[in-house]
Amino acid sequence: MGKLARVALGSLLLLACIATGLPARPTPTAPPTPPPSDLSIAPEDVVLYPLPVPGPGGRWLYYRGDRISFDVTPRHLGAIPPQDLTVRIYRLKGTEREVLAEGTVGYPTFDGVPRARLTWAWDTRDAGGRETLVVHLDPDDRVQAGDEDPANNGVTLTVRFIADAARPAPEAAATWVTTTTDCCIIHYLTCTRAERDLSVLTDVTNRAVALAQDRLGTRLASPLQVYFIPRVLGHGGYAQEGIVLSYPDRPYAGLDLEMVLRHEAVHVLDASLVGPATPALLREGLAVWIAGGHYRPESIPARAGALVRLNRYIPLAQLAEDFYRHQHETGYLEAAALVAYLVETYGWDKFLTFYRQSGEPTDTPPPDALDSALRQSFGVGLEETESAFRAWLSSQPTTSEQARDLELTVRLFDAIRRYQRTLDPPAYFLSGWFPDPAEGEQQGIVADFLRSPRTVRAVAIELLFTAAQESLQRGALDQAAVLVEGAERALDGDFSAPPASEYLAIARAVAARGGEAQRVELEGDRASVWVTTREGAAACSAPQMWTLYRANAGWIAGE
Repeated sequence: MGKLARVALGSLLLLACIATGLPARPTPTAPPTPPPSDLSIAPEDVVLYPLPVPGPGGRWLYYRGDRISFDVTPRHLGAIPPQDLTVRIYRLKGTEREVLAEGTVGYPTFDGVPRARLTWAWDTRDAGGRETLVVHLDPDDRVQAGDEDPANNGVTLTVRFIADAARPAPEAAATWVTTTTDCCIIHYLTCTRAERDLSVLTDVTNRAVALAQDRLGTRLASPLQVYFIPRVLGHGGYAQEGIVLSYPDRPYAGLDLEMVLRHEAVHVLDASLVGPATPALLREGLAVWIAGGHYRPESIPARAGALVRLNRYIPLAQLAEDFYRHQHETGYLEAAALVAYLVETYGWDKFLTFYRQSGEPTDTPPPDALDSALRQSFGVGLEETESAFRAWLSSQPTTSEQARDLELTVRLFDAIRRYQRTLDPPAYFLSGWFPDPAEGEQQGIVADFLRSPRTVRAVAIELLFTAAQESLQRGALDQAAVLVEGAERALDGDFSAPPASEYLAIARAVAARGGEAQRVELEGDRASVWVTTREGAAACSAPQMWTLYRANAGWIAGE
C-alpha cells in the first residue's frame, strides 16, 4: 500500500473528529503521540479564517458563501526544508475526494513558525450543512527522511454551515466603496462607522499624510490607498501596498487615528530610503518618532526614560536581531527614542544618510550590520552608541506618573494580545491573518475585514479594554489600574468581582434587548451605554446611548 493511501486510511479511520471550525481550534480525538523527530499533524494545527459564528448547542458555524482561508502548521518539521513540504486539503464527497486547496510551507507570519497559508482557497457557496475535509502533509510521498510514520500525516475535520441569508447587519449590508481625497483613495465598508464618519476620516487622512510627506521630504508618486475596516487586527493598523486602519465601533486598541495614519504613511513613503537590510528597529522607530508617539501624542524621550527606571530596557543588539518578538510597547518606544537620540546628536541629514546605509545588503548578522552602519555614518559603533544612548535616556525628566502610565500601558496591551491569541486568533499580530484588502475588495470579500468576536464575554472584555484606554488617555491611572486588573481576571475566566462582573452584566443586559454594547461610562448605580443593533433599519446607524440602572438582579435598561 502506498504512503498516500495509508495516510488517507489512517486519517479517515483513526483520526476522524468533530471539529468546531473555530480558529481557537477544533477538539480532536487525539492520534497517538508521534516521536519528536517524526513529521506529523493534529487537528488543532489546522486553523480556518474568517472567524466562525456561535450556533446552537455550542457549535461554531460558517455562513455559506464565506471564502475560507487555511493555516496548516506541521509538527516536527526538523531538517525538512519547508518549501519541500506540500500541504493538500481534500473535500470528501461521498466516496470521492476533491482537491480543495494546495500549497507549500513557508514563513508568512512574524512568529517564525513554518506553516502553509492557503488564502481564500475555499469558496463555500455550494457547501452543504456539514462538510468533511481531509488535510494531508506530503500527500505525494516526496519526503522520506524525518517522516517515518505516514499514518500521522493527515487529519479529518468537519465544518458546519448555515444559510448566507442568516448573516446579520452590518455584514449582510457591507460592500466596499471608495472616495478620493487630496492625497489618497479611501476604501471603506458601507454600514460601518467609517461610512458614518467619512468627512472626519478624509480630513484626518489628508493631514496625517501631509505631515509624513513634509517630515520625510518626499511625495507620493500616486494616490495612497487607505482602507478603514471595522475590526481590530494586530495593534490597529498595518501597511502593505496601502494602509489598513482599524476603525470599529468598540475601539479597544484605543489608538489615536491620526498618529496611526502618520505611522503607516511613513512605512509607505520611506520606500525610497530603505534597502533590503534596513532593520525593523530603525523603520519602526522612525515611524513612531515622526508620528509623535506610539499610541497617543507624547514626549518620546521622557516616556522612554521610564524604560531604564522600570528595568525594561532591551539591549539594542537584541532588538536589531529579532525586533518583533520583543515586548511590543517596549521595543517600539525604545526604537523611537533611539531615532530621537541620533537625530538630536548628529542632525537629521546625517541620520537620513545612516538610515540609507543601514539597508545595504550584508552577510553579517543584523547587530553587526547595524554596528558597521553606525561606524560608517557617525564614527562610533553599536557598543559606544548604546552606552551614550542609555545615559541620554537616564537623563530624561521622566515623572513617576509617566513611568506608571507606561507600566499600565504595557500590561493593558499584553492583556489585549492574550485576548487575541485565545478569542480572536486572526487579530494576533505575531501569527494572525492580515489579508490583502485590495484583493479582498476586488473579490467582494468583507468577512475577514469585519467579523470579530461577538459573545457576551468577549464584548465584556473588550469593554474593559476600551474603558482602560480612556482612563489612560485622561491620566486617571488608579481607575486604569482597576480596569486592567479586571480585564486580566476576566481573561482567566473570573468575572466574579467588579469591574469584570459589572461589565459582563451590562453586556448581557444590552444583548438581551437585541443590542451590542460598544462603550460604557459607569457612575455609581447608573451606566451610560452606547449601543448598536444588528437587526432592522437601525443596524447601520450610529450607536445610541442607553441608560442602565443597577438592580438586585443585575442591570436593567431605563424606560
